[in-house]
Amino acid sequence: MKKYLIITGFISSLFSQIISTNTLLETPTAYFPKSLTFWEGGFTTSLALRNLEKEFEPHPFDFDLFIQGGFAGKYLVGLKLYTLREIGLDFSYQIINEMGNIPAIAIGLRNITYKKYINPAGGEPPEGGFKDENYEHRNPEILSFYMVATKKLAERLIINAGIGRGEFIGYGPRSRYLNFDYFSNNYHDFTFGIFGGLNFMITDLVSAILEADGRDFNMGIRFKRKFIQFTLATNKLEHILWGGKEHPLSPRLTLNLSINSEMIPEKPVPVSLVFEIYDKEIKRPIKGVKVSFSKTKIPPLYTNEKGTIMSELMSGVYLVEIEKQGYKKIKAKINVSRRKRALNLKIYLTPLILRKDMVSRYLKTARAELEKGNHWEAKKNYELALKTYPEYSGLKKEYQTFLNEWKGKIQAEKARALDYEAKGQLQSAISAWQAVLKLDPENKEADAKIKELSEKIARQKLTTKKPTQKPSKPQYTKSQIQKMLNQAISEYQKANYGKAKELLKKILAADPANTRAKEYLNKTERRLELLGK
Repeated sequence: MKKYLIITGFISSLFSQIISTNTLLETPTAYFPKSLTFWEGGFTTSLALRNLEKEFEPHPFDFDLFIQGGFAGKYLVGLKLYTLREIGLDFSYQIINEMGNIPAIAIGLRNITYKKYINPAGGEPPEGGFKDENYEHRNPEILSFYMVATKKLAERLIINAGIGRGEFIGYGPRSRYLNFDYFSNNYHDFTFGIFGGLNFMITDLVSAILEADGRDFNMGIRFKRKFIQFTLATNKLEHILWGGKEHPLSPRLTLNLSINSEMIPEKPVPVSLVFEIYDKEIKRPIKGVKVSFSKTKIPPLYTNEKGTIMSELMSGVYLVEIEKQGYKKIKAKINVSRRKRALNLKIYLTPLILRKDMVSRYLKTARAELEKGNHWEAKKNYELALKTYPEYSGLKKEYQTFLNEWKGKIQAEKARALDYEAKGQLQSAISAWQAVLKLDPENKEADAKIKELSEKIARQKLTTKKPTQKPSKPQYTKSQIQKMLNQAISEYQKANYGKAKELLKKILAADPANTRAKEYLNKTERRLELLGK
């Protein structure tokens, strides 16, 4: 019969009376291998320490084999072989990993098999199995469900506790206090009991373990180095502490040896890393944030329009610096683990100047410009305020009121301009369109109308100008013309070609048909040409 003293700890996951990396001794823990894929195999053997006569100890020696595999750091499936007929399948799942003050939590199902009763010693009650487990009512071990939690309380102390059914239930003089049937004074095949234990790490390689459940009270020592684990334990210690002549049953010496997949180094695989960086005040993504990896050769990365960075990193611990002008700088450590194929980090940056303060300044400037009649400058400051922090109390309403007033003024000036144009008062119309441009410098209609009306005024000025009168021909008598011709010929003969040319042109202006004047003008011009004048 089995009895237990203490139940301390939090929960775990593994195999019924098979010792592996995921058990204390026999009870499961919530600590799972961190590798994406994992395997382990080994054996557990136990030997009765006293009263080896068959009437007291029908199974003085047993030998059990097991193999298990894990994946994604959250799932474990194991196969255990007690005898050729005692074969069971186990499954466990880690719900959450240990974080801060929250323990690791896992659930599991042991003894997925075709037999109602299954035991390392083999056989069904009343003859089969360990003698101290054949209670008047033995809970069937098939589908032994459990939930367990595991927490590191100090640097070297781990506590483990959980609830389970089936193989965790005992009805000994003391162990009965550990199951829920104690409160009903009855037996139930699907009742639950509690289990737990402590793991104290003497060194990084050696641990001392103490555990209890509804059937056994065990203690042992474990040596673990990377891919190999060796455990030496004493099981069923309740027979020493509370056995006596009335219950002359034997404790057992248990030996375990196992190896796991860490003996084959995993090929390094990059982890997909995603940064999502937001403004803490308005919860919007930030473009152009610089992310640097200190003490590495990795070049800085920058966020895109969506505030994200996508990259790949090998597993390891990185010190990152996250900075952007106008925001407080962040330094943080990130742990990139092979356990996760993708790591998504959401980060919020705090502005150096709060947006509420910036919006307050923009509003103050907008109102001041409005009082001066500078509607366009006021509009720009309102829009800066909206871009900075649209959720600012009353901002959208005030901006809408301003827009209505501004648009109303534009429409009034436009109507005035069109009215002036219809009356033909083009300069007044231009002044009205200029008032529209002052209100809205980007108003293309006003700009086009000013050009159109200015051109129209210019055309009107041209049409109202008097035409220029052509100069009248000089009036000379025939005798005057002949006298001028004689003088021109004389000047030509004296080689005064410039004077001759001047006189000849006057003659031709008064008498274009004068052939002698034409003849001498041609001669004069040729002479001047020869002289280079």
